[in-house]
Amino acid sequence: MKPARPEQGPIPLSTSLRATARELQAAQPSEARSAAARSAMQAAFRLARPAAVATPRQRRWGGMLAWSGAATCAVVLLAATALLMTTPAGDVDQARPLLKAGDFMPLVAPERWSAYLEGGAAPAGAAWVVATELPGDRLAALGLPYDPARAGDRVRAELLLHPSGDVLAVRLLR
Repeated sequence: MKPARPEQGPIPLSTSLRATARELQAAQPSEARSAAARSAMQAAFRLARPAAVATPRQRRWGGMLAWSGAATCAVVLLAATALLMTTPAGDVDQARPLLKAGDFMPLVAPERWSAYLEGGAAPAGAAWVVATELPGDRLAALGLPYDPARAGDRVRAELLLHPSGDVLAVRLLR
């Protein structure tokens, strides 16, 4: 583009743009430069395009598989909910907890328990309930869970003692 001469005055922008467009149209890049630009653009398009483009048939099957997976998950969720809502077959007493809060927790094997109930030297079913306070670490010796941080604290309890002196069960009090 030729610079404007000061004696002509200001040149309108549209005139300057038309002159620049004519100059650009006249200047053509070399064939080697055009080939290099084309190959660079093709390489960029290859990198941007996914490696494998799905066909319409593949997209249809992919969509069907996705929906069937969602349907399967929904059916499994409904079946699990239905199973959780039903009561187990068999004796209803087995489904109830064996011990409620405040009940005695047996500390002897069931065989020994039945032997104590049948009696021996003492009459059948004879036992004493003894109120006591146990150190917290004694709970571990009885096979009960305890907090080691509170091992020195005292725990109020009632012991079910057999006349032979064996501790049959324990009930923890608040």
